[in-house]
Amino acid sequence: MSVKRLALVVLAAVGALAATTSPAFALSATADTTWMTNGKVFALARSGNTLYVGGKYAQQVSPDGLTKIKVKSLGRYDATTGDAIPGWAPKITEAGKAGTVNALAVSGDGSVLYVGGNFDAVDGVAVTNFAAVSTADGSLIPGFQHKFTTAVHVILWTPTDIYVGGAFQKVDAVPTSRLAAIDSTTGNIDPAWAPAANNTVRSMALATDGTTMFIGGIFTTMNGVSRQSVARVSRTTGALDAWAIPAGTIAAPQTAWALLPTANRLYGGFGKGPNYAAAFRLDNGTTGSQVWRFNTVGNVESLAMSNDGTRLFMGGHFGTAVLQQTVCGQPLHGLMSVNPATGGAYCDWFPAITPFGSNYKGAWTMLSTGTKLYVGGLIDAINGVTHVGLARFPL
Repeated sequence: MSVKRLALVVLAAVGALAATTSPAFALSATADTTWMTNGKVFALARSGNTLYVGGKYAQQVSPDGLTKIKVKSLGRYDATTGDAIPGWAPKITEAGKAGTVNALAVSGDGSVLYVGGNFDAVDGVAVTNFAAVSTADGSLIPGFQHKFTTAVHVILWTPTDIYVGGAFQKVDAVPTSRLAAIDSTTGNIDPAWAPAANNTVRSMALATDGTTMFIGGIFTTMNGVSRQSVARVSRTTGALDAWAIPAGTIAAPQTAWALLPTANRLYGGFGKGPNYAAAFRLDNGTTGSQVWRFNTVGNVESLAMSNDGTRLFMGGHFGTAVLQQTVCGQPLHGLMSVNPATGGAYCDWFPAITPFGSNYKGAWTMLSTGTKLYVGGLIDAINGVTHVGLARFPL
C-alpha cells in the first residue's frame, strides 16, 4: 500500500472514530436559493443587514442566472434575503482587470469598509493592496490609503486600530514584517504596534480579554521568539504574550488559515503538511495545550461557530482537491461541523461542494449571522445545485 493511500485510510479511520456525538440541533445540508457571483469569493463582512462580498469576480448573478449586475470583485447583498443590492460597487482592479479582494472589515458604525488583497486601483484611483471606502457611496475615504508592497490577507477592525496582516514587508516604503496597524481615527500608521512575523500572516482574531489578539500564518517566529503558526500579542504594543502552544504540537511547515477564540478555547484551521482543525486551551495559564484534533485530507481554511456554541463549522478544500475522505460513512467535500468540546464530527451536515478533484480553494470563507451561514470560495454547485462563489445555509 502506498504512503499516500495509507495516510488516507488512517485519516478516514480517525474521522469515523471521532464521529460519536449527537448534534445539539439538526441542520439542512440544502443551501438557500440566493444570489451568487460568477467567480471566486475570498472574503465576507457584515454590518447590520448588509453583507459585503469580496473575491475575484465580475458579476453578481440571480438564482436563475438571468439577471446580472456588473462589479469588479466587490459587491453587497441583503443578509436577510440573500439578494444582491445594486447601486454600490467600488471597482477593485489590477492592471485594468478585476483585482483580488482577500480581506474585508467594517467599522463599528458601519460607515467604512476596509478592503485588502491584490489590486492597484479603486475606481481608477491608484491604491496598493489596501483601501478604505464609504459604505454609503463606495468612494475612497481620504487619509487611509497606504501602499502595501504585496498581498494583504486579513484585516481586523477595532475602535482604536485597524490591524492588517499579509505577505507585505513594506508599508509606504517603510520596512515592516507582515503586520501593521492603522489608527482608526486618523488613518495614520500606528508606530506603537509593531509585532514581527518571519513569514506570511493569514489570520487574526481578538481574544475575549479585549487586550490581546491571536495571529496565525506560516511563520515560525514572532518578535524573534519561537511561535509555530500561532502567536498571541498585545493589542496596543504588539508585544509577545506569554501564552503559547507547546513546542512540537504544531509541526513545521504549517499554516494557521483561520482562528476563532472563545473564553476558554482557541480553535484553528490548519493546512500545509498535515491538515486539520484543532482546539487549544486558553484556561490553563500560559500553556495552550491541544484539546483535540480532527484530521482532514486538505486545508481547513474557514471556521464559524453556531450561536449557542455547540457546533463548530469547518470549511476548506478537504475532499475537493486530489485526496478523498469519508466521515460518518459519507464523502467529505469541503464542508462539515464538529462538537467544539470534543472535536467529534456531527453526522447530519455534509454539503458537497463541486468542483472536486482539483479544487484547492473549496470553502475559503464563512460568516454566521446567527440564523444563516454564508459560505464563499471556489464553488460551482452544492449537492448538485448551482451556487457559484457564494451560498447560504439556514441555521
